[in-house]
Amino acid sequence: MTILYNGVKIQNDMFGDSKLFMSINKEHVYNEVYPSDGLDDYVSLYFKAENLSNKPQPMTICPDGYFKLIIQLWNGKTTAYFLTGIWANEIDIVIPPKVTTYGIKFKIIASEIIFKREIASILNSVEQKRTDYLGIDKVDFGAFEDVVKQLESVLLSKLPAKEQIRANRIRLSQFLYSNHEDIQAREVAQQIHWSQREINRYLNKYIGISLKKYLNIRKCYRSYLTITEGEFFPEKGFFDQAHFIREVKKHTGQTPTALYKGQNDQFIQLRNIKKL
Repeated sequence: MTILYNGVKIQNDMFGDSKLFMSINKEHVYNEVYPSDGLDDYVSLYFKAENLSNKPQPMTICPDGYFKLIIQLWNGKTTAYFLTGIWANEIDIVIPPKVTTYGIKFKIIASEIIFKREIASILNSVEQKRTDYLGIDKVDFGAFEDVVKQLESVLLSKLPAKEQIRANRIRLSQFLYSNHEDIQAREVAQQIHWSQREINRYLNKYIGISLKKYLNIRKCYRSYLTITEGEFFPEKGFFDQAHFIREVKKHTGQTPTALYKGQNDQFIQLRNIKKL
C-alpha cells in the first residue's frame, strides 16, 4: 500500500523545558515538538516535514504504536488530510515534490478521549477527512510554533472535564509510554490495576489489536535505536538473535541489517529516531 505522508519537533516556553529536534539534508527537513502538559497523556508529538526536492521521495514507515492525523500542503493549499490507524506492519509512503506535511502522533487513549470514536476500523489504513474536520481549515499554516499552538488549542477544547476521564485510561497511557523495558501483558495489568481481559477488550474495540500485539510493536520500535547504532544482537525481551530478527522482520518487512543499511534514505523513523 502506498500513501502520501511526511513529518517535525520544536519547543519554546509554551512547552516548558522541551528541546528542539531538527533533521536537515539537501532534500528533506524534519522537525518535531512535544505537547504541553495538558495533552501529554494523549499526544506524543507534533511534526513537520518538507520535501525540498523536485521529485517524489519514497520512504518506509515502521510501526511505532501511534495513530496520526496528517495534513499535507503544496503552495500553501491543503492537498491531503487524513487520519491513520495503528500500523501493525511496515508501509511504503511517497512524499510528493515540494510538499510540506504537518502531523500529530496520538497515543492510543486519544481515540476515545479526544476523537470519541474507535480507530480499529482503520487498522493498517487511512481515512480521508474534510478540511473542516477538527477545524483544520481555520489553522494558519505559517511558522511551526504558531501551528502547534493552534493545534494545541483545538485538541484542548476536545478534552472532557478531568473528573469525566476514567483513571484506568490515564494509568494505561502513562505506563505504556513511560516504560522502556520489556514487559508482559499480565505485568501491565498488575501495574495499573486493570484486568488484562478488560484491557484487551478496550484495545480491540478502540485500536483493533490486543495488548500483547501492541507491546510487541512497541518493543520492536525501541529496538530501532540499537539497530541505527549497528547493534544486531537481541536486546532484553527477545529469546535469542533469531527471535529478534524474526520479530523485527515481521513488523518492518526487513532484517535488522537491511534496516541499518537503509536508515539514511528509506526508513524515515530510523533517520530521525532519538534516545528514548
